Amino acid sequence: MKKYLCTLLFLSLLAPIYAIGFEALSSSGYAPYRHQPEQASSLEDVFVFYGIDAASLRFVCEQPALCQWRSDKAALTNEQQSTDEQASILSNLQANTVYIVQYESQEYACYVVDYQLNPLQYGSLSAVTDAIDIATSLQLNLAYCSDDLSYRGLNGKSYTIEREHRLTYVDAVWAEDDRQYRDEEKEMLNSGYISSLVLDAPKQDVSFCLQGDQFLRYWNLPLAETRCDYEAVSIETHAVAKLLKNEEEGLSLTGSAPLEVAFYSYANPATDYCIWYIYTTPGSEEEYLYRNEEDIEYTFYHSGTYTVKLKASNDTCEDSVSFSITVTESSLDCPNFFTPRSTPGENDEFRVAHESLIEFHGRILNRWGNLLFEWTDPDLGWDGTFQGKAVNPGVYFYVITATGSDGIKYVKRGDINLIE
Repeated sequence: MKKYLCTLLFLSLLAPIYAIGFEALSSSGYAPYRHQPEQASSLEDVFVFYGIDAASLRFVCEQPALCQWRSDKAALTNEQQSTDEQASILSNLQANTVYIVQYESQEYACYVVDYQLNPLQYGSLSAVTDAIDIATSLQLNLAYCSDDLSYRGLNGKSYTIEREHRLTYVDAVWAEDDRQYRDEEKEMLNSGYISSLVLDAPKQDVSFCLQGDQFLRYWNLPLAETRCDYEAVSIETHAVAKLLKNEEEGLSLTGSAPLEVAFYSYANPATDYCIWYIYTTPGSEEEYLYRNEEDIEYTFYHSGTYTVKLKASNDTCEDSVSFSITVTESSLDCPNFFTPRSTPGENDEFRVAHESLIEFHGRILNRWGNLLFEWTDPDLGWDGTFQGKAVNPGVYFYVITATGSDGIKYVKRGDINLIE
């Protein structure tokens, strides 16, 4: 008895397990596209065929002979229906039709669409070039676009299968790491019927390509396509200001006069003109110099805060970047000792502390008035030598004259102790 039960269990495991539902077939070589219908439609499936002539439906179930087919249109003939071991089969289908199977007191419904009755077609694609917001956005108009596919539910309502459209183009995108514009492929996806598209204004001349839809892509058929070229007008500029003395960068820079600053512009490919405006009066933008160059260098000699502005433009749009450059007020201080040989690496030279000096002259004298060292660059200093030889420790004298960027005149006299 136990052996008999085990045999029955084994045979039951070998028995096929059927997942009740619809399958769609086509001998055209293009597999039907299966769409998940809206729940309110009460349909199990929607099938999109590429040509209905070679189409058929299968309803998979355990007892196919019990299936009864009908449609919401013409009556079905016996010649349309057949069975195999796993399914009830319906052939000679009609497009835009609901097919219903009654099986074991339940009804199952699906809908059949023929794509060839409403293939995707595009009209011409064109850019709107006179919009007021053309600097930031671009509108593309589509002269014609086929309607979306649709199906009908058991409730009699119509539902839409939105087509998928893909717009592609190559735009210039700013790369901050290496400070240049790079070509980058852009993609914009849209679903449903379209008559226009709005996107960020391209930064270089582009060729737009609009393609669709998901059905043609699924069947690996040539996509519907329309193209147009566009000459970019949107301006986007980046710029860098750098102190030549220490290579510090920023939108706001501070240093002492004479303050040498390099300015670099990085404008997008749609730019025709780059003009630098250097406002020469601190705190004012009334008086200025301008340079019609991409990169410039300028030296600020007088204290105050200055504005430097880059304007990038073409005949339609412009963009700008501003910098604030502060030249500090002048100052001059002198130390009273230094240790050129006793503490190597520390306080090895007699150097002045200064800010914004535009003229400088310094002399080092011994007690008899002999000149030991003379210099005109305030960033330099005396290392305690004369003609290449170290002088003796003791008291020496300095005489320094200077002029600040703010017009202040300096005369400094004093003694300096050389300590070992």
